[in-house]
Amino acid sequence: MTMFEESPEELGGERERPGQRTHLSAAGLRARGWTPTMVRQLLGEPDLLLAHPQFRSAPQTRLYRVERVEAAERGEGFRAAAAAAVRRSAAARASALRRRRKALDLRRRVYAAIAGAYPDLARERIRQLRAPTAPGNSDASADPGTHDRQIDRRTPRPGPQEPA
Repeated sequence: MTMFEESPEELGGERERPGQRTHLSAAGLRARGWTPTMVRQLLGEPDLLLAHPQFRSAPQTRLYRVERVEAAERGEGFRAAAAAAVRRSAAARASALRRRRKALDLRRRVYAAIAGAYPDLARERIRQLRAPTAPGNSDASADPGTHDRQIDRRTPRPGPQEPA
Protein backbone atom coordinates (compact mmCIF):
# COMPACT_ATOMS: atom_id res chain seq x y z
CA MET A 1 0.00 0.00 0.00
CA THR A 2 1.44 3.39 -0.97
CA MET A 3 0.72 6.83 0.31
CA PHE A 4 -1.73 7.34 -2.58
CA GLU A 5 -3.71 4.15 -2.33
CA GLU A 6 -6.15 2.58 0.08
CA SER A 7 -6.44 -1.07 0.80
CA PRO A 8 -9.38 -2.85 -0.89
CA GLU A 9 -11.09 -3.21 2.50
CA GLU A 10 -11.14 0.58 2.94
CA LEU A 11 -12.59 0.98 -0.55
CA GLY A 12 -15.46 -1.35 0.22
CA GLY A 13 -14.40 -3.93 -2.37
CA GLU A 14 -11.86 -4.61 -5.07
CA ARG A 15 -10.36 -1.91 -7.26
CA GLU A 16 -11.13 -1.87 -10.96
CA ARG A 17 -7.45 -2.13 -11.96
CA PRO A 18 -4.66 -3.24 -9.64
CA GLY A 19 -2.14 -0.48 -8.90
CA GLN A 20 -4.52 2.27 -9.96
CA ARG A 21 -4.28 5.36 -7.79
CA THR A 22 -7.41 6.02 -5.84
CA HIS A 23 -6.31 9.13 -3.97
CA LEU A 24 -3.98 12.08 -4.52
CA SER A 25 -2.00 13.89 -1.85
CA ALA A 26 -1.43 17.65 -1.70
CA ALA A 27 1.92 17.11 -3.47
CA GLY A 28 0.15 15.17 -6.22
CA LEU A 29 -2.34 17.99 -6.62
CA ARG A 30 0.48 20.56 -6.80
CA ALA A 31 2.07 18.51 -9.59
CA ARG A 32 -1.24 18.75 -11.47
CA GLY A 33 -1.29 22.58 -11.16
CA TRP A 34 -3.38 23.01 -8.04
CA THR A 35 -2.60 25.78 -5.54
CA PRO A 36 -3.45 25.44 -1.82
CA THR A 37 -6.25 27.99 -2.22
CA MET A 38 -7.72 26.09 -5.16
CA VAL A 39 -7.68 22.90 -3.08
CA ARG A 40 -9.51 24.62 -0.21
CA GLN A 41 -12.07 26.33 -2.46
CA LEU A 42 -12.77 23.59 -5.00
CA LEU A 43 -12.21 20.36 -3.05
CA GLY A 44 -12.78 21.40 0.54
CA GLU A 45 -12.13 18.76 3.17
CA PRO A 46 -9.97 15.75 2.27
CA ASP A 47 -11.60 12.39 1.66
CA LEU A 48 -9.05 10.54 3.75
CA LEU A 49 -6.57 11.46 6.48
CA LEU A 50 -3.66 9.11 7.08
CA ALA A 51 -0.65 9.26 9.36
CA HIS A 52 2.40 10.72 7.64
CA PRO A 53 4.36 7.79 6.13
CA GLN A 54 7.81 8.87 7.36
CA PHE A 55 7.19 10.99 10.46
CA ARG A 56 4.40 10.01 12.82
CA SER A 57 4.58 13.38 14.59
CA ALA A 58 4.01 15.30 11.33
CA PRO A 59 0.51 16.45 10.36
CA GLN A 60 -1.68 13.82 8.77
CA THR A 61 -1.48 13.38 5.00
CA ARG A 62 -4.58 14.77 3.29
CA LEU A 63 -5.77 12.54 0.45
CA TYR A 64 -8.40 13.41 -2.15
CA ARG A 65 -10.27 10.89 -4.33
CA VAL A 66 -9.02 10.92 -7.93
CA GLU A 67 -12.59 10.93 -9.31
CA ARG A 68 -13.45 14.04 -7.29
CA VAL A 69 -10.23 15.79 -8.39
CA GLU A 70 -10.85 14.98 -12.07
CA ALA A 71 -14.45 16.19 -11.81
CA ALA A 72 -13.26 19.47 -10.29
CA GLU A 73 -10.61 19.83 -13.02
CA ARG A 74 -13.31 19.51 -15.68
CA GLY A 75 -15.30 22.33 -14.07
CA GLU A 76 -15.24 25.97 -15.08
CA GLY A 77 -14.14 27.02 -11.58
CA PHE A 78 -10.87 25.12 -11.88
CA ARG A 79 -10.07 26.60 -15.28
CA ALA A 80 -10.73 30.13 -14.04
CA ALA A 81 -8.70 29.61 -10.86
CA ALA A 82 -5.81 27.99 -12.78
CA ALA A 83 -5.73 30.87 -15.28
CA ALA A 84 -5.71 33.39 -12.43
CA ALA A 85 -2.87 31.49 -10.73
CA VAL A 86 -0.84 31.55 -13.95
CA ARG A 87 -1.44 35.31 -14.30
CA ARG A 88 -0.41 35.94 -10.68
CA SER A 89 2.72 33.84 -11.12
CA ALA A 90 3.72 35.71 -14.28
CA ALA A 91 3.06 39.07 -12.59
CA ALA A 92 5.16 38.07 -9.56
CA ARG A 93 8.00 36.93 -11.82
CA ALA A 94 7.88 40.21 -13.78
CA SER A 95 7.81 42.22 -10.56
CA ALA A 96 10.83 40.36 -9.17
CA LEU A 97 12.70 40.96 -12.42
CA ARG A 98 11.86 44.69 -12.26
CA ARG A 99 13.09 44.89 -8.65
CA ARG A 100 16.31 43.08 -9.58
CA ARG A 101 16.96 45.40 -12.52
CA LYS A 102 16.24 48.41 -10.33
CA ALA A 103 18.71 47.20 -7.67
CA LEU A 104 21.39 46.50 -10.28
CA ASP A 105 20.83 49.93 -11.83
CA LEU A 106 21.16 51.57 -8.40
CA ARG A 107 24.37 49.62 -7.78
CA ARG A 108 25.76 50.73 -11.14
CA ARG A 109 24.90 54.39 -10.42
CA VAL A 110 26.47 54.24 -6.94
CA TYR A 111 29.68 52.74 -8.36
CA ALA A 112 29.73 55.42 -11.07
CA ALA A 113 29.27 58.18 -8.46
CA ILE A 114 32.08 56.77 -6.31
CA ALA A 115 34.33 56.45 -9.36
CA GLY A 116 33.55 60.07 -10.28
CA ALA A 117 34.32 61.33 -6.77
CA TYR A 118 37.40 59.14 -6.23
CA PRO A 119 38.94 58.29 -9.62
CA ASP A 120 42.23 57.07 -8.13
CA LEU A 121 40.41 54.68 -5.82
CA ALA A 122 38.31 53.37 -8.71
CA ARG A 123 41.38 52.76 -10.91
CA GLU A 124 43.16 50.94 -8.06
CA ARG A 125 40.14 48.73 -7.38
CA ILE A 126 39.83 47.83 -11.07
CA ARG A 127 43.54 46.93 -11.12
CA GLN A 128 43.06 44.75 -8.02
CA LEU A 129 40.09 42.97 -9.49
CA ARG A 130 41.91 42.22 -12.74
CA ALA A 131 45.10 40.96 -11.07
CA PRO A 132 45.09 37.14 -10.69
CA THR A 133 46.53 37.09 -7.16
CA ALA A 134 45.55 40.54 -5.93
CA PRO A 135 44.87 41.12 -2.22
CA GLY A 136 41.22 41.90 -2.98
CA ASN A 137 40.82 38.71 -4.96
CA SER A 138 39.12 35.96 -2.96
CA ASP A 139 41.51 33.36 -4.41
CA ALA A 140 44.53 35.10 -2.87
CA SER A 141 43.51 34.30 0.70
CA ALA A 142 42.90 30.64 -0.06
CA ASP A 143 45.43 27.93 0.56
CA PRO A 144 47.44 27.61 -2.69
CA GLY A 145 46.86 23.86 -2.79
CA THR A 146 43.10 24.10 -2.32
CA HIS A 147 42.23 24.45 -5.97
CA ASP A 148 44.64 21.69 -6.96
CA ARG A 149 42.97 19.32 -4.50
CA GLN A 150 39.54 20.17 -5.89
CA ILE A 151 40.74 19.54 -9.42
CA ASP A 152 42.37 16.27 -8.34
CA ARG A 153 39.05 15.05 -6.95
CA ARG A 154 37.24 15.81 -10.17
CA THR A 155 39.73 14.40 -12.66
CA PRO A 156 40.02 10.64 -13.02
CA ARG A 157 43.29 9.28 -11.78
CA PRO A 158 45.30 7.06 -14.13
CA GLY A 159 45.73 3.44 -13.18
CA PRO A 160 49.00 1.97 -11.97
CA GLN A 161 51.79 2.48 -14.45
CA GLU A 162 54.09 -0.29 -15.47
CA PRO A 163 57.81 0.21 -14.88
CA ALA A 164 59.74 1.27 -17.95
